[in-house]
Amino acid sequence: MYLLGLGLLVLSTWYLMKLYTNFNNDPMAKKEIDNAWQEAKKEAKGKNPFAPGRIKEALNAYKADMKKEDT
Repeated sequence: MYLLGLGLLVLSTWYLMKLYTNFNNDPMAKKEIDNAWQEAKKEAKGKNPFAPGRIKEALNAYKADMKKEDT
């Protein structure tokens, strides 16, 4: 029983590696991945919480909110 499980593990690992290799060698898949990566970088650029000035704006907004609560 253990040999059967080990055999299935080895065969499934081999098959997944074969699929992964075929996927990486496909030029259309590479192009789609590159396009998706570029789009993700564009979307993430505007959402960077550590962009210059953003932390200062957040602190100023927090201080303004705290002053409103005190009054």
